[in-house]
Amino acid sequence: MRTILTPQQHAILQRERDILSALEAIAAQLDAPTEEREILTRTRAQLDAFFLLVVVGEFNSGKSAFVNALLGERFLDEGVTPTTSQIYTIVYGEQPKAEQIEPFVLRVHYPVDWLREINIVDTPGTNAIIQRHQEITESFIPRADMVLFVTSVDRPFSESERLFLQLVRGWGKKVVVVLNKIDILESEAELEEIIAFVREQAAAVLGTVPLIFPVSIKWAQQARFDANGERAETLMARSRFAELENYILRTLDEQQRLVLKLESPLGVVERLHQAYQAQVSARLKLLEEDFDTIEHVEAQLDAYANDMRHDFRFRMAKIDNILHQVRERGDEFFEEMVRLSRFFDLLNRARIQSEFEIKVIADAPQAIEREVDELIDWMVERNYRQWQEITDYLNRRAAQHRDRIIGKIGGDFEINRRQLLDSVGRAAREVVATYDQRAEARKQSEAIQTALAAMGAVEVSAVGLGAVLLAVLSRALDPLGVLAAGAVAIAGLFILPARRRAAKKTLESNILALRKQLDKALSATFEQELEQSIQDIREAISPYTRFVRVERERLLDIDAQLQTIATQLRQTRSEIHALRERNA
Repeated sequence: MRTILTPQQHAILQRERDILSALEAIAAQLDAPTEEREILTRTRAQLDAFFLLVVVGEFNSGKSAFVNALLGERFLDEGVTPTTSQIYTIVYGEQPKAEQIEPFVLRVHYPVDWLREINIVDTPGTNAIIQRHQEITESFIPRADMVLFVTSVDRPFSESERLFLQLVRGWGKKVVVVLNKIDILESEAELEEIIAFVREQAAAVLGTVPLIFPVSIKWAQQARFDANGERAETLMARSRFAELENYILRTLDEQQRLVLKLESPLGVVERLHQAYQAQVSARLKLLEEDFDTIEHVEAQLDAYANDMRHDFRFRMAKIDNILHQVRERGDEFFEEMVRLSRFFDLLNRARIQSEFEIKVIADAPQAIEREVDELIDWMVERNYRQWQEITDYLNRRAAQHRDRIIGKIGGDFEINRRQLLDSVGRAAREVVATYDQRAEARKQSEAIQTALAAMGAVEVSAVGLGAVLLAVLSRALDPLGVLAAGAVAIAGLFILPARRRAAKKTLESNILALRKQLDKALSATFEQELEQSIQDIREAISPYTRFVRVERERLLDIDAQLQTIATQLRQTRSEIHALRERNA
């Protein structure tokens, strides 16, 4: 912009640059389409360029003819068929020349003085049969500081024109309507009727009533290029072209053009800001469902752990009952054995040992071994079942979103997320598929056997858990040690009741110690297996949980940036509105 800016105007301009730069960064973070990023970059660059007047309309509406009339020479091709296949950017130059600056964009230099302040753009027809013509026209709209929409009285406001104006409105551009070919009408009343129709239709699409200039570009060209004197003046007056020309070149003074230029990028910002806000909101909403999934898995794991611990205590109670029965049989054994009538039996250590193992220990080691085996099988089976439940849940979750893409969300967020969920479910399935229950049970049994053997100072061999338990029970409940056997000591009648009570008490103490040993060994193995199982599940889904957590933090940060841009956008609009009011 060539005008000297006031401090306030300069501040507005700088804020718009900052907003566009911030939105470019957000577009990159959201993997927005390249076209959108280019729009933001070009819009920011346009802030420092000349005022850009973009001429659009259907082919044969008179766009190129209008530009020629405005330039004062037939510089662009005209015709009843689509002649403009490129964007023509017309700028000031000492000598006429043309240069290709972008694909489908030709910069034309022309020695017309007002081009020092205003650049004008001629576009292909919006309803041309060549689709690429339509596309390059639409892609140029975001750059415009003002859109001059050329239509004609013979087909005013067609459906394709209505759709194109909706696109223009989407970018928040100021629109001026040029109603061409008034020379074919027979009366002023007919013209007023068409103007009223165009005004009503345009207002419905644009949300505001645009300026409408009814003209005859044909008469204006004849006045400029083919006639002279009084006839030229008559044709120009009848064409009403001077009023449109005066608006563009004089009414739109430097300050008004400045306001329009400052206002122009805000439509681009608003449109893309809304699109990115919608994307962020949609992604956050989807991630909330993912958080619910993670919370559900964690709740399942907590319930699983609580249920396992509760059931474990129930199963341990069965082992306690076996030891309780050993104690009861021990009490009966001491009542029967430690008496004077069994004096000679008490002198026979081997016999006492044998009877103790037969009557007291009995099948306790085998019974405990069976309960331990069942406990291990139960642990392994429940662990396997929990893996299956988590796997099934994740697979159902993944299936729900297998084909779920939130519109054109931009980038690979949903695809990556879905693939991640699929891979987590697949990894869990692979764990379940390779889970060897027998091998796991054998491993846990050996761990328990080793723990008990260490506590009883017994060598581990291939004889199994029952043999280990027998050795531990025999040592813990050695009746000779309990009785401190000796013929003289036992012979005293007065000490037999005391010895019997001491034996029972020692038996109770030793069984309690054994119970603690068993509880400690089994509980340690159980907790280790339980924690490992839960940890394995958490590790299996950790890529998913990590993605959800990190992505949510990232999106919340982007959302905060978008909120800041929204605040800056409102402030900028308010300040530009104040500038407009002062210039009115």
